[in-house]
Amino acid sequence: MTITPFFRSTRWASLGGAALALALMLGVAPASAQSPVPDTQALARVVERLVGAKVESIAPSPVTGLFEVIVNGNIFYIDSTGNHLVNGELVDVATRTSITQRRKQEHELANTPVLDMATLDLADAIKTVKGKEVAGRVLVTFEDPRCGFCKRLHQSLRDVPDLVLYTFPVSFLGPQSRAMNEAIWCSADRSKAWQEVMKDGPAPVGSSGCDLQALDRNTALANKYRISGTPTLFAAGGVRIAGAVGAPAIEEALKAGAR
Repeated sequence: MTITPFFRSTRWASLGGAALALALMLGVAPASAQSPVPDTQALARVVERLVGAKVESIAPSPVTGLFEVIVNGNIFYIDSTGNHLVNGELVDVATRTSITQRRKQEHELANTPVLDMATLDLADAIKTVKGKEVAGRVLVTFEDPRCGFCKRLHQSLRDVPDLVLYTFPVSFLGPQSRAMNEAIWCSADRSKAWQEVMKDGPAPVGSSGCDLQALDRNTALANKYRISGTPTLFAAGGVRIAGAVGAPAIEEALKAGAR
């Protein structure tokens, strides 16, 4: 088990000290951590000075004398004296699971807004209708035109009948993705152009003078809902699916969203 120091300089070498790491992993607090009522606000200010960002929350960790500090969705630990900061995994030895990763996931879930389709500007999406438009059978997707898993998803979608798909193009894979998105967005038939790219066809040549602000808004929208990978899908009611799932999983999401 390695505890990685947050700072590499000699001044902050104590942050990853082996003795402290061992004490924390065994749940044994250093003697100096026995202060009766630690000033958590003061501890938060110490962390903010060190990492240069606002502390979202600070609370006692499962280890006596150690506090969990969340900054920009990342988890650090600081002792009650404010003399040691740990940047690394806190592991439950009995279960061999990472408490740090579990808490990070819980924090992300609690702080990610639920997507409400009624609030979306669907004009920023590419609309594709498969079969008939049926109430409730709607999917919102965030996809990158160069994403292999997105192309795999579209293979699965062939087996999902009567579906309305709203695709918000994003450019997570760099400038080439952005160039392809611009060409698709400026095409006369965006849906057809997108479907061709998803079949590994050539990127279309878009017309000049097209308004591309929707692509920038899509990036902001993805950030709002903490979308960091493609494809990410949403059914009605905010049901979220990550990855290139098969047709059965998509049908389950559609049913769950209709409840």
